[in-house]
Amino acid sequence: MISEEIQLIKQNIYDLLHNTRINKKAYLIILIGLFFTYFVGNAIINTLSIQLIEMYYLRYIFKLMGVCLVIELSRRRLHDFGLSGKWIYLWLIISCSIYGYYMYDLFVLDGLNIVFFEEILLREVGIIFIPTMFLYLLPSNHSNNRYGNSSVQLISPTKTIGYLNNKITLENKNGLLEYMKDIYIHQSFCLKGRAKRVEAYFGIGSFGMIISLIVNFISILFMIKDETGIEILTPISIGIFYVLYFYAILSILTLCIRRLHDSLYSGLWVILLLVPYLNIFIIYRIFVKSSWDINSLRDMS
Repeated sequence: MISEEIQLIKQNIYDLLHNTRINKKAYLIILIGLFFTYFVGNAIINTLSIQLIEMYYLRYIFKLMGVCLVIELSRRRLHDFGLSGKWIYLWLIISCSIYGYYMYDLFVLDGLNIVFFEEILLREVGIIFIPTMFLYLLPSNHSNNRYGNSSVQLISPTKTIGYLNNKITLENKNGLLEYMKDIYIHQSFCLKGRAKRVEAYFGIGSFGMIISLIVNFISILFMIKDETGIEILTPISIGIFYVLYFYAILSILTLCIRRLHDSLYSGLWVILLLVPYLNIFIIYRIFVKSSWDINSLRDMS
């Protein structure tokens, strides 16, 4: 199984390096995700920088990572329009000049305070994200395919697999209950196979409800303990809580792995859910990317 995942992740990396286009829908969703990660992450780091000087230096790593990903995303959007990604250098020159001017103006302030960081953050957001939003308006150039094809995934220099162009439907005729059984009972430990987008929606959407049920059940056990005075119920209740809690998390984790398989990605990518910025791309694959078509293997030669 691990060898299959490694083989699939190699195909994914090959596609990322050679298929350098991104359509309007994917671009907008990922850009919005990057924006909120950049804004919220910097706001938290800036607040902590007042007490911890180490966070002041960490913020530059966080900013640089975000800017690099926005540049790469914009480059792929230009490719989808049919333009060379080198046009992004013009935007970099202009934005760096504007940013340098504002930084010089801000550094006349004495000391570090939260207003100082807020001023920088707001101007960074304006310089980085507002211009890139206009790239969404560029139409996709389907006739110019020199940069790849955003509707297929390259699995080798000569083979591609396409994606289904379908809407989210309840394919399970037995309804929501059967989906819940599959997610939390029948396939809780299943790392193979595929899961549709609708299953991911039900799984994540019901996770809060499942945790609430677990908490309510444990609360009942504590009430029984208080009424009866049976002290052993305390460690038993805590143990049951952690077992059920981690069981629910494991069920969602395996669901995400199967959903990645359904979007033609290796389940190993699920690790990136823990990495800021990069988790936006994995979230997109889990909740937005459609299923790959098993009948769409095409020869490019």
